[in-house]
Amino acid sequence: MSGYAYGEKEPTGPCPYCSAECHADFVDIGVGYDQCGPYHCEACGASEIGPYDEPRELGPDEKRTGWYAPGSDPGSSANVIGGKVVPAHQMINAYYGKFAGNPDYEKPNLVEDWFKEIRKKT
Repeated sequence: MSGYAYGEKEPTGPCPYCSAECHADFVDIGVGYDQCGPYHCEACGASEIGPYDEPRELGPDEKRTGWYAPGSDPGSSANVIGGKVVPAHQMINAYYGKFAGNPDYEKPNLVEDWFKEIRKKT
């Protein structure tokens, strides 16, 4: 996890699998920006392993790079729609589109089940 100060360019980095430029979500914390989502590669689908992801079996390349391999599921802490990591604003829009004004919101497990469903690869 990293960040950057006001006036600086948002950091990017190379994908450890295909070398494409990768981005992450950052949030304004009052003195600059702090990383709040994993770096992810839109070219091959790899994504950074997050410090709060649910543990799972990792392959040797994943252990070496600190990134989930291309084609594997993103980490549990990433914003994911249709199997792909998405920016926070896109996930927020999907969430509010589904639940704003929805009287079913209070039903047990509805939100949790929706999150599981929306994450599935399409």
